[in-house]
Amino acid sequence: MDILMILVSILALGVLVFVHELGHFLFAKWNGVGVIEFAIGFGKPIYQRQKGETVYSLRLIPLGGFVRMLGDDPRDLLPKDPESEEESDPVEAISSEIHPLNIDDSDRSRWFLSKGFCPKAAIVFAGPLFNILFAIFLSFLSFSVFGRPALVTEPIVGATLPKYPAEKAGMLEDDRILSVNGVSVTTWEDMAKSVAQSKGEELVLEIERPAKDPSSPLEHLSIELRGTQDSGELALLSGDDSKSFRIGVLPKTVRKPISIPEAAEASLYHIWRISSLTVRGLYGMIMGQVSTDNIAGPIFIFHQGAEAARTGVDRLIDFMIFLSVSLAILNLLPIPILDGGHLLFFVIEALRGAPVSISLQERAHQVGMALLLLLMLFAVSNDVVRIFGLSGDAQENAAPATNK
Repeated sequence: MDILMILVSILALGVLVFVHELGHFLFAKWNGVGVIEFAIGFGKPIYQRQKGETVYSLRLIPLGGFVRMLGDDPRDLLPKDPESEEESDPVEAISSEIHPLNIDDSDRSRWFLSKGFCPKAAIVFAGPLFNILFAIFLSFLSFSVFGRPALVTEPIVGATLPKYPAEKAGMLEDDRILSVNGVSVTTWEDMAKSVAQSKGEELVLEIERPAKDPSSPLEHLSIELRGTQDSGELALLSGDDSKSFRIGVLPKTVRKPISIPEAAEASLYHIWRISSLTVRGLYGMIMGQVSTDNIAGPIFIFHQGAEAARTGVDRLIDFMIFLSVSLAILNLLPIPILDGGHLLFFVIEALRGAPVSISLQERAHQVGMALLLLLMLFAVSNDVVRIFGLSGDAQENAAPATNK
């Protein structure tokens, strides 16, 4: 894979992280909260600059970011014990030496946790909100410049879904399906109907594949596979519970020019649809209706971003739209250390009239961190299997394509 495309993918993720943290930063400023540091990335700073009372830093690991605010640690609200200050955590002491406060922390009215429910909730919610707004902007830009995607009625493959029979059999984007079991198909609907009614029996697809060299003749291939009865993932995401058989292909789309008002309307619907599909997917995983093999980690995300960048600007924008919406929704999950976890604590505080105890918050954050680390390890293992093809069932329900 082209190193330049990987760098473009990392930059795209960095832009989305910047937008997310910018939401927190601006709402903190608007609500009178002091901001100590605005950081993109984690780990050791590779660049930092102070402007006003805030340090702006770029860090080594490009997998997130943070906005450090005055009084955002519940322990800051406890009365200071002179003896405990002398025996402070050495890690915090070193951190303070490296990043000394450039802001007066004596005014508690500027502390994050001193604010009421609405300001705190707004500051935390602003990160996901900015990701959604940015996704709407990118969608509007894409529709305005490149046009709105429209399905091609011919049986031409636009994409194959991971781990479905079509991908395992070696079908590729732009393959034209000529016949199913010897019966000619001229529309996508005809092809889909033939597959849906196959009852899991073996299918022989005759396909026409464009050659890599445009001047070369088209390839004619025969592919054998079996449809899979999927009432889980595809059905859940499409809203179809008919339990028909599928091979895991999506139709090709083309871009058609639309007006500015149409682009605005289409962008809102597009983001609503992506959000809905993402929520359905998460719900399906929690309920066991969607395989956890679909969980993607940073390796696969960078890989997909690089592939999108290599394909074209429009595909890269589509990738950023999907990822921006995903970041917003995932951050709203009620898991401690995520934005949704903070919001949950604020709601509990508002209902009971007192904040959750510091010890309980610390334990919850430790559990949340452990869960995220385990999820990250699982996602990375999925990435390795998905990208490097280490899955043992790679040829299940499929036979290799043969030239004719």
